[in-house]
Amino acid sequence: MPHRRNFLKAVTSSVLAAPWLPRAGFGQIAAAAPVVPGLPDPGDPRYWDRVRDQFMLARDKVFFNNGTIGAMPKIVVDRMVDHLHKMAIDVADWDYVPGQEWISGYGPLTEIRAKAARLLNCDVKEVGLTENVTSSVSYVAAGLDLEPGAEILITNAEHVGGQSGWLLEAKRHKGVVTQVQLPENPIHSPEQVVEVFKKAITPRTKVIAISHVITGTGAILPVKEICAEARSRGILTLLDGAQAFGHIKVDVKDIGCDAYVGCFHKWILAPAGSGFLYLRADRTNDVWTSVASGQWDNHQDDGYRFTQRGTGNMSLMMGLDAALDFQFAIGPERIQQRIKYLGEYLRDGLRKIPKVKILSPDNPAMVAAITVYTVEGVSPEKLNAEMWNRERLRPRGTRHCTHIYNSTQEIDRALAVVRNVGRA
Repeated sequence: MPHRRNFLKAVTSSVLAAPWLPRAGFGQIAAAAPVVPGLPDPGDPRYWDRVRDQFMLARDKVFFNNGTIGAMPKIVVDRMVDHLHKMAIDVADWDYVPGQEWISGYGPLTEIRAKAARLLNCDVKEVGLTENVTSSVSYVAAGLDLEPGAEILITNAEHVGGQSGWLLEAKRHKGVVTQVQLPENPIHSPEQVVEVFKKAITPRTKVIAISHVITGTGAILPVKEICAEARSRGILTLLDGAQAFGHIKVDVKDIGCDAYVGCFHKWILAPAGSGFLYLRADRTNDVWTSVASGQWDNHQDDGYRFTQRGTGNMSLMMGLDAALDFQFAIGPERIQQRIKYLGEYLRDGLRKIPKVKILSPDNPAMVAAITVYTVEGVSPEKLNAEMWNRERLRPRGTRHCTHIYNSTQEIDRALAVVRNVGRA
């Protein structure tokens, strides 16, 4: 099949610049935020109301479950749909021309990776695009050469997708996964957590794989300090950033981790099925390729090595590209400040309600937009049902996530339901 071979040769030797991708280089991306039609001027007194108008969310329902999946802005949906139509109508125009790929999974997707790298503060070649956090963790866990008896430290609060790759690796190579017991909720200080990890590390510990932000409480762990301790002992560190990336500032160079995995479909508001893997340049040779295609041994661009996994959905990548543009158009720091403000507004209100116990950390530096709490005598399922039946509010049990499409008025409605249920 000479045609296919020529195609593979072309895309493995070129930087992808599909017609539906921005053509700016990395330096240009970093220099100016993209223009998103319809976004208001930051000086507009109703700025966040205008931002809310960028979403297609129904006005008679309120979404507080961003920790599972975020709501996509209209620009994201439009970009995906436009590309789907292009594929359906004009696919006969595709003639394997380098730089005009109609599917993902073969080209390096450098422009999108560069935008993710900008958010992570790393080199584009250290970032690969994957399906989600579970796959990213699995690629690292399956790619390591761990000796029998090697110990992998995780916490007792890891998501099943974050721990299962390590459980498989340990079973396959006769290693052991040890759960570090985090302090009882609410966690009061970073020092509590660091001390727990220092005591848990043993001479057999080869990997520490933990969440940056705990999905079940919203606790922001002191990962910089933990990674420094691990590095001093030659231990590889992988951070699960599913609940961190787009939620709080993530600077992998400042943190000092060896690997950082995350997804775009939660806090970045991109389509489901889009994730990433950051692997520090001096650790890339430690991780074998798990899904091998033409770039499986490319150590000049390891991000490309992990990105190329066979035919993928370019329409989804167009949605991801639009979501990253949306992020930069508003400003990551502005988004992070806003969603933390809303989280604090919710917690301030909850503290005033009898029978409520907040399980998220009471240290403001260890919590942002995820709030988890209990109401004495009321199950999470009961409270969730009351939220929906009374006000059409959708948290997940007693975990509330606040994002830029939420408002203080919506939070006030949630607080009113908690008060009423607590009195009953």
